[in-house]
Amino acid sequence: MSGINLWKSLLLITAANLCLIGASTAYAQDEAARQLWDGAFLKKRAEAKKPAAESPNRKSTAYKRVPPKKTETQNPQSSKPQNSATPTKSDGKPDGEVLGVTVWRLRPARDDDKREDRLLLEDESSKKTEWMAERVEAGTVFAPTDKVRLSIESPRDGYLYIIDREQYADGTVSDPYLIFPTLRNRSGSNSVGAGKLIELPERSAFDLKPMRPDYAGEGLTILVTSEPLEDVQPGPRHKKLEAEMVARWESQWASAVDIYELVDGAGKPYTKAEKEAGQDGARILTQDDAMPQTLYHVRGKSGSPLLVTVALRIKK
Repeated sequence: MSGINLWKSLLLITAANLCLIGASTAYAQDEAARQLWDGAFLKKRAEAKKPAAESPNRKSTAYKRVPPKKTETQNPQSSKPQNSATPTKSDGKPDGEVLGVTVWRLRPARDDDKREDRLLLEDESSKKTEWMAERVEAGTVFAPTDKVRLSIESPRDGYLYIIDREQYADGTVSDPYLIFPTLRNRSGSNSVGAGKLIELPERSAFDLKPMRPDYAGEGLTILVTSEPLEDVQPGPRHKKLEAEMVARWESQWASAVDIYELVDGAGKPYTKAEKEAGQDGARILTQDDAMPQTLYHVRGKSGSPLLVTVALRIKK
């Protein structure tokens, strides 16, 4: 009996130690996520002119790290993982920089939707229709008829470039097109900084319509540079880029990226502040305003361009 009791005691001690290890790991991951959104992102924004007694944004904000996928890569030309373990500096703070992205799925506005929350967007015939925008997580798989928009915020001052390529079922991609900046969106201005929300398309939405049977979605390469790219000038509309030039950027600047999703953020609608900041730049987001749905923690060299890829996948 004493031998059995000894084994039971050892099993209980082992189980307790495993629970403690699990709790410690979860706490470390939660603390890393908090430092990213609080220190590396939120605190870069300006404080509200009339801060609330207790900011509802800070009270409810929490991020969870998205587990890495073996098939997930930084871009079509790179084998560097887009989602891997988060390294830290000697002071315990996460290394690298953060980029905020919110993917919005649109639905037709209903009678019970607040009018101030609705988006008035143009279709291909310039007809204007009211829509409601709702957050989705970065890994969402869309229906072929879905309409999608993006909001992007960089805490780092710099210049934003967004390159779009159609993706196909066999893993190949189309020619790259520069979809931001263009002269139709903010007159070609592409400067970014904390609280400055860039939204696209500016007056319309991405229609995920299959143009060929093997169409699998869109791959958006988001690039933030410290200085304007000399070889890239905005045109009146989307502009075709040299595939070799884009591949060179990706080879030089691709880094491992950790992905964090806002807890309970999916499904939440556009806020008035996001609408005002994104549609015409009428305001800058403050620390009391909503945070992005997805944070991309880019682990490149300090001062290097930030490069991440957002895939808008559709159901087969």
